[in-house]
Amino acid sequence: MNNPLDAQKKAFRIAAKATRLKAFINTPKAGLLIAQQIIEQVDIPPNSQVSGFWPLAEELDTLPLLHALHTAGHQVLLPVMQGAGKPLVFATWAPGDTLITASFNTLEPAANQPPMVPNVMICPLLAFDRKGYRMGYGGGFYDRSIAQIQANHPLLTVGVAFAAQEVDSIITGPYDMPLDKIVTEQEVITI
Repeated sequence: MNNPLDAQKKAFRIAAKATRLKAFINTPKAGLLIAQQIIEQVDIPPNSQVSGFWPLAEELDTLPLLHALHTAGHQVLLPVMQGAGKPLVFATWAPGDTLITASFNTLEPAANQPPMVPNVMICPLLAFDRKGYRMGYGGGFYDRSIAQIQANHPLLTVGVAFAAQEVDSIITGPYDMPLDKIVTEQEVITI
């Protein structure tokens, strides 16, 4: 942590994790509600490649969303970490596929799953604001991935969160990428 921005973000993340934990406990059906909001209110082109993420600990339960996207005919992708400082790649996933444990205890598709480029990216977050900025976990994986994909392909970015994770303003740096939409259990926010 060489600069004040990193120290500010670290302190912000600690508070955001506590808020998310409370929301996780108090809103157990949020994942189902968000899946319904996305399927019904977010304009995802038919047969899209949609990257989601496998939920960790007290993250929002994305499994209802992953299954709903698959049932709707989309190719569901999950992120695969390539190492520190590198963007994510995305590999195919379908219900019943074997997943492997990777960095940070995340689950990823097995190495034999073909990589694909998403045209819709569902992003995890610790906090968000109405300008579309998200506070992630600090590795920059999603910001790098969004920038890399958007440089070559159209990409709709959608953050999913508990409504309680909203803040007035996210602390941003030069590489932070705003999202196009944020979906909570209460609403769809279009930026």
